[in-house]
Amino acid sequence: MKKLHCISVALLVFVATSCSTPMSKESYLEKFDAFVSEISKDYKTYSDKEWEKKTEEFEKFSGSWYEKFKDDFTLRENLKITAYTTKFQYYKTLSQSSSAFKELLDIFNVNELKEKAQSCMNTVEADLNHLSEEIVKAGNAAGETVSEILKDLQVNIEYREEGDDEQESD
Repeated sequence: MKKLHCISVALLVFVATSCSTPMSKESYLEKFDAFVSEISKDYKTYSDKEWEKKTEEFEKFSGSWYEKFKDDFTLRENLKITAYTTKFQYYKTLSQSSSAFKELLDIFNVNELKEKAQSCMNTVEADLNHLSEEIVKAGNAAGETVSEILKDLQVNIEYREEGDDEQESD
């Protein structure tokens, strides 16, 4: 019975490792393609810990697993591998940059800044309206003051046409 248990455990370990480790270049390419497809679908939902696991798995694809089959790949297959690598890096960078952007938004608290800016704009608008009213009042007061000064000086402003001076001197 003990022997059967040991054989079962060994068989499970073999199956587990054979499922994760590609046994041929074809299975390597299929697994790499599936891996990158999964990344492209789910990259937005991965936590930092999940990205660490995905990066470790990617390092197997680009490291030891690649080395195992590198001499067997055709030019076309090498181009696929390059495309898979580029896609993985793209989605990883995209995920990291979007989380960095979210962190920046949190740091700057955009909603609070928006509210403060709106409050400042309201204050500036009220101040400009008040200033406009004061300018109109000052303009009216200046016009009245000039009229009073001219009255006090008894200055009559008359319009004279050319030649009026000659008629008066005659």
